[in-house]
Amino acid sequence: MSETQVTIGKPDDKVPERFEDAYRELLAISAKLKPAQGRIPDIDQIEPLVIRAKRLAAYCQERIESVRRLVDEQQASA
Repeated sequence: MSETQVTIGKPDDKVPERFEDAYRELLAISAKLKPAQGRIPDIDQIEPLVIRAKRLAAYCQERIESVRRLVDEQQASA
């Protein structure tokens, strides 16, 4: 994956159609949520990120499970 600027959507924004885009956004949120040493976390900024991350993670998990099912079906018919 190339290093590009990733825009983090709002909690209710549409989830990207491509797995890679959703995963990149999820990684960007993860980086933003890392605590800064000596700083008090701003819950008002964290909450929408966590909500967005949950939506993205659910989408990514479903895509992974879908591919896993396809692979299992392919192996079962081989």
